[in-house]
Amino acid sequence: MRHEQQSLASVQDAADFRINFQITSGGARHACSVIIRASSKAGAATIFQENWSAIEKLARENLLASAERAIRLQVE
Repeated sequence: MRHEQQSLASVQDAADFRINFQITSGGARHACSVIIRASSKAGAATIFQENWSAIEKLARENLLASAERAIRLQVE
């Protein structure tokens, strides 16, 4: 079976969308953001929702490993 490559036009139409969210850890709220490359804001929101469990897990791991209050995750 042959796999079609994404057209160059659709790749060029993609943009980075930042979604901000908060998680609680140890009774405190922590600001987080994730950057998702998608063709629209609605597409980025869908990707965020579909991958929430993985995003939350990465944010919590990063929070435990880092003393920084803000967490930035980049999903590609």
